[in-house]
Amino acid sequence: MKRQNGPHTSTLQENGYDLPSHDALAQILPNDHHFSKAAKPELHRAAKQEQERPAESPEATQANKPDINHTYQVHQPHKRPPLHDFKDGPNMEEITHLQTKEVENYRSALSRMAEDIIALRRQVMTLEAENSQLRINLSLHQDLGRDLLHDTDIDVMTKAEIADRIASLKFKLASETSKAVSQRDRIQQLQNSLIKANDSEKELLKLQRVHQQQQKDLQQHQSRSAKMASLEATVKQQEKVIEKMERALDDKLRENDRRTGDKRMAVKKQRGETDHRKEEVVSALAAENSRLRAELDRTRQQPAPVIIQQPAQTKDTLPFKERLSLLNKLEKAEARVQTLEAQLEENSKSWGRQKQEMLTKLSEHRHGFVRTSTTILHNVPSRSVSESLYQKSRQEAEGHKITRK
Repeated sequence: MKRQNGPHTSTLQENGYDLPSHDALAQILPNDHHFSKAAKPELHRAAKQEQERPAESPEATQANKPDINHTYQVHQPHKRPPLHDFKDGPNMEEITHLQTKEVENYRSALSRMAEDIIALRRQVMTLEAENSQLRINLSLHQDLGRDLLHDTDIDVMTKAEIADRIASLKFKLASETSKAVSQRDRIQQLQNSLIKANDSEKELLKLQRVHQQQQKDLQQHQSRSAKMASLEATVKQQEKVIEKMERALDDKLRENDRRTGDKRMAVKKQRGETDHRKEEVVSALAAENSRLRAELDRTRQQPAPVIIQQPAQTKDTLPFKERLSLLNKLEKAEARVQTLEAQLEENSKSWGRQKQEMLTKLSEHRHGFVRTSTTILHNVPSRSVSESLYQKSRQEAEGHKITRK
């Protein structure tokens, strides 16, 4: 331990003196219980030095007492006063000897103080242990009547002490019973709260199940509403398609009516022309027959020579061949007219049926009797309509070709 507080301490360090500092006690006292091991060698060392030193004369000690008291007088608890410079003095050896002795005494006093402090710490630790044990016994609620029975000094106690002890025990018993009652009430309350919590948990589980079922129903309704929306969209599209088909059919019916009217007019014209031609041919043939009959009668009445009759016969035979060809053409024309009339009758019947069906559909649609989408899609497909229209147009073209021929 070295101190550097002034010039005096520096001189002491140069001379080799080892004086303790103002906080030597704090440095000597340890935090644990190993102080005694370090303090005992110093005490033994100080005792040996005291035994080895010779006894000094009382005169020398009395002569040096004033200087010693003056030198080592302590004025403050934490600051040591400066020492005189005894380097050049005549009694330097005695002074150093006395200083060393005082230092050793100081060290021994410090070691004793440290031992006392350690002993006090141990006593405090034992008291704390006893206090903890007493607290443990108190917390375990030991039977006080048993302590009273096992008390060894019960014979020595007076009646007043026994009565006080009994009163204290009664008070403790009453307090303990009140605590037990309060604890029972507390336990009952906790049980009631636990039952309520269980009931609320069951209700919560029921609500969760109901909520899950509602979620499932909501999802189903949402899916159904989505399907309904898609179906409504498809129905609207089909209605638009049906409207377009109805318009197309109406246009086609008008066009077919117009065409059939034109055809009827053409057929009527053709009939009139054929009738006129037939009448002309019949009149021509009747005139020819009458002429031929007259010629035959004349030839029978007046026969001519063979040489002269041959050119006449050739002249008469040529119109006969023409007549035969005209008759053949007439028969063919009549056959064609009959076929056209039969075809027109069939076409008019079929177009009448189709017109009636379309009129019934239009009336149903106007009055709200709409057919299902499946029947519309399967019974009246667009492909079948186009094919029927194509066949009808083809038949009409064939009919026009036949009339032209």
